[in-house]
This record gives sequence, structure tokens and C-alpha cells, in this order.
Amino acid sequence: MNINSKSLTKYFIVGVSLIAPIGVVHAANFTQPQAVYSGAEITLSQYPNGAIVNASLLDSVAKTQPSEAYIKEVTPGVWAIVGYHFGYKAVIEGPNELILFDTGDDVEEALEVIELVRNNISDKPIKTVIYSHSHYAFGTEVIKAKYGDDLKVIGHPDLNKNITQSSGLGAAIPELAPSLYARTLEQFSALLPELGPDGQAPSPLGRTKGFVPVNTPVEHGQTMVIDDIEMVFFTDFDSDSNDQVIVYLPESQTVLNNHLWPTFPNFYTLRGSVYRDPTEWAAGIQFIRSLEPEHLINTHTMHISGKEEIQTALNGYYDAIMYLYDQTLRGILLGKTPEELRYWVQLPKDLAELPHNQMSYGEFSYYPKYIYQYAMGWFGRDAENLNRVAPDVQAGKIVEGFGGVDAVKLELREVLANQEFAWAAELGGYLVKVVPNDTEANQLLADALRQMGYRTEATIPRSWYLTRALQLEDKLQIPQIAFTGVESVIDSPADTYVNQYRVRLDPRVSYGEDQMIAITFNDSDAPTMGLHVRSGVAEFVSDINQYARAPDTNLALTKRAWGDVVV
Repeated sequence: MNINSKSLTKYFIVGVSLIAPIGVVHAANFTQPQAVYSGAEITLSQYPNGAIVNASLLDSVAKTQPSEAYIKEVTPGVWAIVGYHFGYKAVIEGPNELILFDTGDDVEEALEVIELVRNNISDKPIKTVIYSHSHYAFGTEVIKAKYGDDLKVIGHPDLNKNITQSSGLGAAIPELAPSLYARTLEQFSALLPELGPDGQAPSPLGRTKGFVPVNTPVEHGQTMVIDDIEMVFFTDFDSDSNDQVIVYLPESQTVLNNHLWPTFPNFYTLRGSVYRDPTEWAAGIQFIRSLEPEHLINTHTMHISGKEEIQTALNGYYDAIMYLYDQTLRGILLGKTPEELRYWVQLPKDLAELPHNQMSYGEFSYYPKYIYQYAMGWFGRDAENLNRVAPDVQAGKIVEGFGGVDAVKLELREVLANQEFAWAAELGGYLVKVVPNDTEANQLLADALRQMGYRTEATIPRSWYLTRALQLEDKLQIPQIAFTGVESVIDSPADTYVNQYRVRLDPRVSYGEDQMIAITFNDSDAPTMGLHVRSGVAEFVSDINQYARAPDTNLALTKRAWGDVVV
């Protein structure tokens, strides 16, 4: 086999060297989104509620989301319900009944969907529900109440577990679900005012939860005929959760999915969740592409019809995902640190300008660091970072090096005037650590973060910036942990929150102690459980009758009362 060495050295890393392509590589061919935080000229606009946003965000959204909600029969008997809610729906009509793809964020949304279906599609009963994934499975209760207890609920085999453990938030460690939920409130604008410049962006946060568990789990490649409709289910490909179901309708060559989004995939959520593997998401795109669908109905973006149009969209999406992944790995091979990768990996404009690759949800800059830390951990080989001084000590030395608090305030006012908001936020963070009760210092940092929130092209970081700004101004409080309610405890297996309660042990109080607490739920057939406190550790005991140590204290209560304790 002949290998053209010039071709290899023209484009690839050879050995440990980076051989640049022939000709000049122009920086203009690549995006530089962080410039919005450091003096780049931008145009501001508003949501209908008066919330200030970067005008480019609204322009980007208009490319892949409808200006007006619509219901369309994409192919005979298959309907797309688009734009009415954060998650879009689909309806498959059989001779006698309807099949609903996703039920939404809450029961209020599902009630609206029922009316939309009855008024625009058919008054046939909804007898089957399919969950695309665990994020839009919370309206099913009212579907079941209206159309009968024999409702067939189809979904991924892991979906019930994911909702039980962390309400579908994707907690990598279930004990941390309360932290994830609190951060979810911050991520999705829930703490921001409804109106005004700092107002909320569109949000998927639900109101009344009405989850009905999957009673018909499906496996990859499984075929099912429901009311004369043949469907094939595929479950091997993750996207923003690990319980995705892709549905293929062979007769009409239609695919229903949650893999093609209106934006670049949000690989790192900022709220924290199980690792979202770009290669898994890309593999799902490849698989959908291999089905050569004539119609593609999506959970978050407008449907697409026409094989060529679908292939073009999927190719561009796949290429952008794998560009991020491969170039991040290339950067690691070249010795780039996690922080350096945030600026070194930039999406080429020919990919960034494709409609579905826009950054109106999350920001590209924090994905390379996320991949690095998953693969290599937090250490970037800078030995000086192995044992840095404590954050408050570091902040004190930086402020002192600037000449003290007043000198830092002067510098902050200057950089804010120069629109160097990213540096102002970093410097202001040091200052607030040193003088946390200084009103002027807090306001200077809030001013920097607010401008970053107005200028970002993505809704998620906008919410984080503005929420923190309002907190610094004492206009709101940010919870460290939060629960969806006592019902989240009541609806879970009895042992879930007894086991998780062990992480609340305060070792300063329990040091040297040896106590066994027995916990019995009066309204459950679960065995009596226990927590054995041994100094700084609380061991969960699933059944005290099978444990060598007798209890010192017996606690008997209802699950609701235990839920009150937990929440």
C-alpha cells in the first residue's frame, strides 16, 4: 500500500509534531464566542417580558424553532405538535386509538395537549404513551385519568429508575439530587423575576408532576404493532439522558427522536449530571441517518421532511459533535490544560453557521474542559496547581497585590468602563471573597455579571449570571439544595431516602459515638431499616433483623412524616 506522506503531514499530527496545513490558517475561519464578554460590539434585544438578551440569540432561535406554534400532519396518520411547549410532541393515529409521543413537563401541559389533540387531530382515545426520555414524562397522570388505567406506557428500561433516583435530572450520584434540583432552578431562570431586564427566559421547569411509570419497557430493535401501526424501537443511543428511545415507523419512513436539537448539544449542563458522551450522541445521529428517513420529528426543533434535507441536517450535526470531541482529544495530546482548551478549541464557522449548531442554549467553551475532566480528571499537569493556597487566602493575596481593596475597586470601575466584563467578573470575585459584606464590592461584581448575562448568546449561562448578580444585590437567595416536594420521597422505594440520609451525618457531632437507629414505616411493608452511626460514618442497614447490632433507638412513622424530615 502506498501512503502519500505529504497528505498525512498536511492535515494531521505526526509523531509529537503538529504539521500545519499548507497555506495560512485564518483565525477568521473560526468562532470566538468569548469575545462578547471582552469588548466585542453586540446588539441587545428583549424577550416579550422585557428580559434583555443578545439579539443574535433571537436570530439563531428563529432558524430552528417556529415563530408560531403549529400542528401538522407530517405524513398520513402522523402528526407533529410543535412550539406550544418547551418539549414538542407527536401523535400517531391508528384506526381505533391514538399514540402520544411524550406527555410534557407537568399535568397542566398534558391537559393542554389533550385539548390540542381533540380540537385539531382526533377525538379517538389516547391509549398508548411513548416516552422519548425521562425529561418529558410528567403529564401522563391526566392522560391515564381521562382514558383509563389500561394505558400502555412505553419507554426505556432504565427510565423508571432514573426518575425515582433523581426526578430525571440525571444525577451521577443519587444522594446529590437535591443539589442538582437547586442548581436546576438557577439554570432555568426560576429564581429570576418574571418581568423586566433581568427577567426569565423560556423554561422547561414544570408545575404539578404527574409521572406514570413505564409498564412496557422496550429493547433495542424491538418491533411492536399497536392498533395496526408497526413501530420499531431503538434504545442503544444516549443524548441528554441515558434513557432515550428512538421510534421508527417503517410504513411512512418516519423517525421520532430526541437527538437532533435546535442547538448544539448541551453536553455539560452546569447543574451537573451523569457524563454525556459526545460519541454516544453522535452514534445516535449516525444511526438515524442510516435509516434514511423521509420524515424526522424532533423533541425540540421543527420537523424536517425530505431525505436530502434530513441527511444534510444530520451530517452537519454529526460533524460539529465530532469536531468538538476529536479536537479536544487532539488538544490533550498536544498538552493543553483544561482551561487552555476552553479557548483553544473553537468551532469552525462552516459548522457554527449551520442552523442546528447554534449556541443559544449552552456555551461551547465549557464542553472541552468537561471532556478533559471526564477523561483525565481535574489535573492539567501544572504541578503548581497540585496544592494551591485556600481560595480565601488566594483572594486576599491578589487583592493585596493590587494595592488593597480601594485599588481593586478603582481597577474594576476602569475595566467595566472598557467593557472587559470577563476580567471584571474574575477580579470582582476575588474582591468579594475578601470583603463579602462590602456593598460597593458586591455591586461592582454584580454589574460585571449582569452585563455578561445580557451579552451571552445562550440562555443557560444568562440565567446563572443574572441570578448571581441579583443575589449580590440582596434581591434573592440561592438555595444550596431543593426538593421537588414530599411526594418525591413518598413515591420512591422505602429504602431510597433512608439510605441517602446517611450523607447528612455531621462528624463533629457524632465523633466517638456508637448508636443504632431503627426506622419503621407504619404504612409500608418494607422491613425495618436502620442507620448505624459509628463515629464519623452512618452505615445503612436494609433490614435490622439481618444485622448483628440491636437498635438503641426505634423510630416508627409514616412515609409522609419521613418525607417531611428529609425535605
